[in-house]
Amino acid sequence: MASKPTIRIGVLLIDTVELLDLSPIDLFGMLSEPYVSTLSFLPPPLKAGAVPMEILYINQAGPNTLQECTANVGLRVDASISDKICAPAKKGGEKTLDILLIPGPDPSAYKPTDALNGFIEGHFDNGTDVLSVCTGIYPTGCAGVLKGRRVTGPKPLVSELQKKFPEAIWETKRWVSDGNLWSSGAFTNGQDMVAAYIREKWPGPTAEAMMALADVGERPHEYGVAT
Repeated sequence: MASKPTIRIGVLLIDTVELLDLSPIDLFGMLSEPYVSTLSFLPPPLKAGAVPMEILYINQAGPNTLQECTANVGLRVDASISDKICAPAKKGGEKTLDILLIPGPDPSAYKPTDALNGFIEGHFDNGTDVLSVCTGIYPTGCAGVLKGRRVTGPKPLVSELQKKFPEAIWETKRWVSDGNLWSSGAFTNGQDMVAAYIREKWPGPTAEAMMALADVGERPHEYGVAT
C-alpha cells in the first residue's frame, strides 16, 4: 500500500496570540499518526485512517524566539515567514504548506507589513488552504485575498469588517468556506470550522471518532439554530 503524503500545516503567529484562537490546531494534531497510535481503545481500521502531519509555528522573527500568547504562555517558534521550509513558492510552484492557519491578532493594534501580506497572499494564490480564525480575518483581508469571496468574522465586528473590506461577501455564520479560503467567527467558532474542514478533507470513521473524542463539530452552522 502506498504511503500517505505528509500534510504540512503552518500556524502564522502575529502579535500576542489568543490561546482560544490557536486551539483548533489540536484537532489536526488529534488526527495525526502519533496521536492516533497512542489510543489503545481504537480498533486497527480506525488507526489506519490517521493522517501524517507536520505542524510548523511561524512568525516574522523565526526560530529561537518565543511567541507571546495570552494567559502568560510562550510558544516555541519553528520558522520565520522567509524560511525556505514555509515561504510561499513562486506562482505555480510546489506548495510548501498545505494549510495555513491564522489565529487572530488584536485588530486595533495590528499593523500589516509587506512581508506578512506577501506571505499570506503568496500561499493563497498558490492553492494553500487558508484558514482564518476570529480576527485572523484582518491580516487575511489586508493581504488582499478576500475579493469576491464569501467570508465571516467575529459576529460583533461584521459591520466594521464590511466597511473595511467591502470587496468581500460577508455572512454572519460560525464559519464560511469559499474555495481555498475558510473563515470563522469568534474564538471557539474556529473549532467548528476546523471540524468541518477535517470532515470535508478526510471524511470517514477516523475523523468522526476524533471529533467525537474532542466533542466538537456538532454546533449548527447558523447562529441561533437548535441542534
